[in-house]
Amino acid sequence: MENSVIPLLKRLSLNKYEVSQESHISINTNICKTCVEKPCIRVCPAGTYEAMPDGTVTAHYERCLECGAALVACPFGAISFKWPDKGITYRYG
Repeated sequence: MENSVIPLLKRLSLNKYEVSQESHISINTNICKTCVEKPCIRVCPAGTYEAMPDGTVTAHYERCLECGAALVACPFGAISFKWPDKGITYRYG
């Protein structure tokens, strides 16, 4: 029975993560410039969003965990995204 159980580390190593070549995050920069607090930057657990000198926010989409926190936090609805076609492939779970 012990031989049929796959060790945890071996199972985790079978997961793959592929980054899409196109960003799935879209930010309306005209609306974004009007926001002073930029809550999207604070709530993102992956550090996806970064303030730019011109008052806008840019997204490093390859960092995104797709949790949706920034979408909810943006008070002006300036952030939208489509779910990427890549991401994590789980073989066990």
